[in-house]
Amino acid sequence: MAQCLISFGSNLGDRDSVIAQAASMVASSSMLSSFATSRLFETPPIGGPEGQEPFLNAVAACETTHSAIEILAFLQSVETELGRQRRKRWDARSIDLDVVLHGALVGGGAALVVPHPRYTARQFVLQPACDVAGHYRDPRFGWTLTQLSKHLSSGNASLALVGADAATRAWLCERLKEDHGIRVFAETIEATKMPLSIDDALTGRWKAEHRDAPVKNPAQPIDVDIDETWVSAYVPELPVEITPESTLANNLPRLIARMQRITAETCWPAPHRIWPANSQWPEYRLEVDDLNWAVTELASALDSMRCPVHPVTKDGNWWR
Repeated sequence: MAQCLISFGSNLGDRDSVIAQAASMVASSSMLSSFATSRLFETPPIGGPEGQEPFLNAVAACETTHSAIEILAFLQSVETELGRQRRKRWDARSIDLDVVLHGALVGGGAALVVPHPRYTARQFVLQPACDVAGHYRDPRFGWTLTQLSKHLSSGNASLALVGADAATRAWLCERLKEDHGIRVFAETIEATKMPLSIDDALTGRWKAEHRDAPVKNPAQPIDVDIDETWVSAYVPELPVEITPESTLANNLPRLIARMQRITAETCWPAPHRIWPANSQWPEYRLEVDDLNWAVTELASALDSMRCPVHPVTKDGNWWR
């Protein structure tokens, strides 16, 4: 029997009715037991096309003997029955159901990866989860969902980039700075080792040895004001002992954004590459096949950390 966390969201059409129908259909499934729902929350849309309505969000905690992929297939059948149309990423949707956690499972395939790769930045998932599943632990780094939500709420909204290569991380930081006004902390890389452009970096149109350019002063200190959003192209020194008190400083990233450049052939790599076994700091997973999309995704992650989440019901009985 595995503990399972399911997220609910709707911002299109009759939101209250559709999300209540979804919860009722999921609760009635014989695949799930000990079904409990959070309060219903309203949150602003993050990312995606302009002009969207606010979302209604909730989560359900339950137990199951079924696999994560079986649960996902069931949730998608509910979405289809309720009129979900999959058009473009971050678009408005009548109903959105996701498997966020499934016991101690880490990994998956092209159709599903659990834990959800980007839920760690999403207060619109974490705060509802604290109603019914605050004691659930992320199997990768051991933090409870309550600890993770409080961690995002303390310190500055911030990300430390790892993975990909130095040129990609530098380019992403510059775009976040230019397009979104985000404070960035870059690695100091020898200019002669940098490609002429990001296109050169991504297509390999420069000498292969330049991809792993030596880095000077990778531990540039993070010096920020209170509430200043920031991104670093490297991971600053983290506390030796991870405790709730040791994670509060503004110069520590709320999340490590672990990135990997992918192609259609390398999408969703093996679980040990998705989440290193020795991770003790919460991470946000991002597979990058389009750099312009990655800039938007990282900016949205920062917004999600501070997104206002307002309860609109007193308890979890909104769907009954």
